[in-house]
Amino acid sequence: MSGDAAVPELKKRRTRIDPELRRKAIIEATMQCITQYGHSGCTLERICAQAGISIGLIGHHFSSKEELMLSTYQALTDQLREETRKYLANQNGSSEDRLLAIIRSSFRGQIFNEFILTTWLGFWGAAVSSEQLRALNKKLYADYRKELEAVFNDIARENGTHIDAKSAALTITALIDGFWLEWALDHKAFSSKKAEKCCITTAHMFVKAAQQLAAMPPTG
Repeated sequence: MSGDAAVPELKKRRTRIDPELRRKAIIEATMQCITQYGHSGCTLERICAQAGISIGLIGHHFSSKEELMLSTYQALTDQLREETRKYLANQNGSSEDRLLAIIRSSFRGQIFNEFILTTWLGFWGAAVSSEQLRALNKKLYADYRKELEAVFNDIARENGTHIDAKSAALTITALIDGFWLEWALDHKAFSSKKAEKCCITTAHMFVKAAQQLAAMPPTG
């Protein structure tokens, strides 16, 4: 081959991204879009622009927008639970300590921030009109209440008392949701410390009421 022969242009090799990493990137982009535009304004075009991909590529990972939304909500919930587990890992005390840790984790910066709560609020609103999203939301909340219920039952066993664990778990879940909802709409309404204190005070009411009832002399 002569020295002045044309050198063929080298084709740039495309870097292949691991499918699981790509899937996570699309889910993250979906969360970003929900935060910026709400669920109704979270179009596939905006998700693709946020993720830097084509619409066709989304189809390789999700069969429909509905599946993408369900996967994103599941991922958000998994993220919240993982943060709670990390917080619990540092607790080696009683069941009551575990209960307080669960409540406190709900108001720490990794969970109690504008991005997470705005995304959560977007899914909450979307669940009203999406049967599949509503079903997933129902399951996730049922699992969370069961976890709280188990902790309240453990506290009762350790104290030799009886707690209405179902009502206690329902009350604490509703309180946390209420604080998340209001703070997502108005960051100046209250501090995370104030919300945390209110939830802990309510949890203590269930525990103390059971202790007082157990201490009462038998009637008759």
